This record gives sequence, C-alpha cells and structure tokens, in this order.
Amino acid sequence: MTESFSLVDRPWIRCQLTDGTESEVSIRQVFDGSTGIRGVRGDSPTQDYAVLRLLLAVYWRAHVADAQPAPGETYDHGVWFETQLDGVDAGEADAAVLEYLEKWGDRFDLLHPEQPFMQVADLATGSGKISGVSRMIPEAESDGFTMRAGAGRQSLGLAEAARWLVHLQAYDYSGIKSGALGDPRVKGGKGYPIGTGWSGMTGGTVIVGETLRHTLLFNTVEEALAREDDHPAWERQPDGPAERKDPTPKGAADLATWQSRRVRLHVEGDLVTGVLVSNGDKIPDAGANVSDDPMTPYRYSRNKSKRDHVVYYPRPYDLERTMWRSLEPLIIAEKDEGYGEESGSKSKKDLPPKRPRTLDQIAEFENDDAAPDWVDLQLVSTEYGPQASTMGTTVATHIELPRSLLAPSAVSARRTLIEQAAATSDVAVALGRFAGNLLEAAGGDYEFQSSPTDALLKELEPQFLEWIGKLDREDLDQAVRAWQSTAQETTLSQARVLLRGAGPKALVGKTVSGRGDGPDSIVSAGSAYRSLQMALRKALPTTAVETNPETSEEK
Repeated sequence: MTESFSLVDRPWIRCQLTDGTESEVSIRQVFDGSTGIRGVRGDSPTQDYAVLRLLLAVYWRAHVADAQPAPGETYDHGVWFETQLDGVDAGEADAAVLEYLEKWGDRFDLLHPEQPFMQVADLATGSGKISGVSRMIPEAESDGFTMRAGAGRQSLGLAEAARWLVHLQAYDYSGIKSGALGDPRVKGGKGYPIGTGWSGMTGGTVIVGETLRHTLLFNTVEEALAREDDHPAWERQPDGPAERKDPTPKGAADLATWQSRRVRLHVEGDLVTGVLVSNGDKIPDAGANVSDDPMTPYRYSRNKSKRDHVVYYPRPYDLERTMWRSLEPLIIAEKDEGYGEESGSKSKKDLPPKRPRTLDQIAEFENDDAAPDWVDLQLVSTEYGPQASTMGTTVATHIELPRSLLAPSAVSARRTLIEQAAATSDVAVALGRFAGNLLEAAGGDYEFQSSPTDALLKELEPQFLEWIGKLDREDLDQAVRAWQSTAQETTLSQARVLLRGAGPKALVGKTVSGRGDGPDSIVSAGSAYRSLQMALRKALPTTAVETNPETSEEK
C-alpha cells in the first residue's frame, strides 16, 4: 500500500499548460515558477472550481501576513496587488506560499494515518458498510453512466480521487447519509439532510487571467487577507465524526474549504476502492447572510428580511439562458440608482443584488493599467434534484465584459445594458408565443414554443456581447437604437422562417370561440404576425415606425 500521497508534492491537479498541453501538477508546482500553467482543466467544471478555490485558500492564507502591517504602517491593497502582479508576470516563485506549504505540508497528505486530507481517519458506521467510488463522481451515480466501464468504476487513482474529494466537500448533494459512529445527530443509523456543500449554493464566478497565477491574483480581494482567524480546513484540528462546536464561517478561506461532509477513503495499494460519506458541518440558516465569499453574487430575500434585519442569500446562476439572466447580479453595483430609496420607494423589495466582491475590486482599478481592460469571467453553477437530494445539471459559461462597465461612474451604462437584456428576453418570449399561435392557426391547440425563444437568444448572445464591448457611454440613446434594430431584424428573420414552415392551413387560419359572450375570432398566420409586430414595438420602442394616416402603411 502507498504510505503517503502529499498533495503538496505529488502531481494531482489536472491543468492546461501555457504551451497548450495538459498535465497533472502538484500544489508546489503551481507556485514555484517551474511550470507555466494556463488554468485548471480537470474532470468537470465544478471540480475545476472547487480545486481552484483550494488553491486560492492556500494563496490567501500565505499572504495574510502581508495585510497585517507593523505598528505605524498602513496596508495598501492596490500596492500589494501591483507588487504581486509584477512577480507573476516575471514568472517568479511565490516565496510566501512556498514557506506556508512547508509549515502546513503534513496536513495535505491524502493517506495520513491520523489526519488524512479533508477526511476523518477513523470514520465508521455501525454496519461497517462503505460505498463504491462512484459515490464521489456525480455522473457515475446514475445507472445510465457509461463513460467509465469495467474497472474504471471500481477504483480511482489517488490523484483523481483527491480531485473528487475536494469536489465532494464543495458540491455534495443533500439527502440521507451514512450515520457515523460518534455523531450525535445520527438517528437510527442515518444522518439526516443538512444541505448541500457551500459551493453548490453559490454562483461561482472566476475572473480568468492569462495564467493560473494571474487568475489566483485577480480573485484575491482585500477581505480575503484581512482575517487572521479565517482558517481553512488544514489549519484547524482534524475533524472528528461530529459537527464542529462552532460551525460558523469565519471568512473566505473557511468557505472555500468548507467541510460539508465527513469522509474516509478506502485504499488498496495505490487505488481508492471505496468511500464512506457522512454529514459534516452545516452551513447556518441555509446560507442566509453568509456573505464572506467574494466569488458569488448575492440576492436579496424579501420574504426573510424584516424592517431592521436585511437578509441576502448566495445566488446560483440560471442554467437556462445563463448570460441573459446573469447580467444583473454580475454588473449592478450596490449603490446604483433604481433600487431602494434612490428609486423613489423605500420598499425593501427594491434592494439590489450584490455582485461578486471580486468584480467590485476590479472595478476600482478603473484607471489602473494593472488590471485588464476586458474581464474574462467564467460562471459555474449546478442544479440539484428535488430537496437537493441528487445532483442535477451543471452550467459553465464564459462572459467577457469591458472593465469600464463595472466602474462606479458607469451607472447609466449598466442600467441601459440591463434594460436592453430584459427587452431582448421579452422579444424572444414573444417569438415563442408567435410560434404557438402558428400551431393554433394550422388547426392545433396553442402551446408556447420554447425552442424558437432559446434559438433566438442563442443567436443574439454573441451580437449582444459585441454590442456591450462597443457601448458608447457618451451616446447611450444611439447605442440603444442600434441594439434594438439588431434585435428586431434578427427576430423578424426567424419569424419569417417559422411562417414559411407553418403550412397553408395556417395562412387560412382557424376560428376560435370567443371568451364568455365575446365574438368568435380567426387566428391565422397573418394575425399572429401582427401580434408579434405589436410585441416588438412595445419591447423595442426605438424601432417603432410612424403610420401614415392617409395610406395606413408603415414607413
């Protein structure tokens, strides 16, 4: 049996290197300057996010001392950022991290007999049963999983097992778990649901840099370095089977390595052949006001908030139409107009979302050459099944935004962008209704058609992102006219395709009984098209043309 597997020194993080090849690297290699690494490229987007956040926790904790100035001195995070950036650009080793790894390296041993990494050494159940390794891999728990045939489903190499272990702590689903001996929460040999892992509650937001080291720096906010008591899992006493006495998140590093489960890997030789998973530390109040994660947006909860107690929850990204629905929580700044008292209403329903703190920070570099002009964002979220008791679908997408759009001075531009995104979504929905009306006109029953809606938004997305990049903050009215013209032309083009495929019956139409005592009406392709045009004029008012009263023809 392999006696030790140090995540500090053994390759286990699957990455894309700067030369385009892929390789596994150790934590030390990420920081010692020996290897040019583009980014983490593992087995799934959520796994990559979980591993990246582990590296961030190492980076943050190694540099906490930098943010604790000596008496009489002050800490300037902007100066620190630029100093770090110079070192990253030069490919220098990060001496602070390497020193930190020397101090805590023994806590990163996956197979340590007393304090195995992110595990409980003596974790056991009354029945003595353990699960197969598929328990660690979301896709593998499905009976339809076919990617891992034969022995691949029976065991995992230590490197891959380490990656999935980190993922499990971050994203494991809720539901009944094995009841661990020594956990007073266990009833009848079962551990009852305590919620998902922390990252599963969030909308993972990564500012992607040119290299992995750049990415780590861009996702480091001052608050992540400010708290000396913000301990990641390896800086605390090893967990036992029970929940910690005070499972209250202390900061960004604590949340990035939150031990939502108690785990023990079963190893034979150099393979992991089984795993025991039981309940770990529960996130308090389902994440209400757990606000120390700088990499997720937060949503305001009108239902949970009271007059003297405002409540925010982490906000996952929508799996459908992700870009269109994610813009507001990504770009709206907390003090932007249109919310709360500034909107002319003191209704608490008007409180804005909170964008990731990392975006607030990079926005503060409005006139600073140290930050990129364009912010490349990777968004990662997962959806769970009923009661969050099973894993569902994962969304991972990239959005590139101009940094100037995030700046405090770009309030009007942000509002314009949000309004046009909403208008475009309205237009896409109108196209879905149009397609449903065509079905009815051809003799069928009306049913909203989501496929044309999704197809239109998919076609418009790259054009919208290009429009954002060219947004002229000095002439927003002209920018709106340009975009609404694009949206109208694209929508009508797709509408004409639907018309051609509707068939001759739709041209003649179908008589539909009126409601109540109302008269019957005819639904035809022509009436459906006129309804679509009306919806476009409402959603895209700058495209509305005047009607000549003498000819009744649109010009």
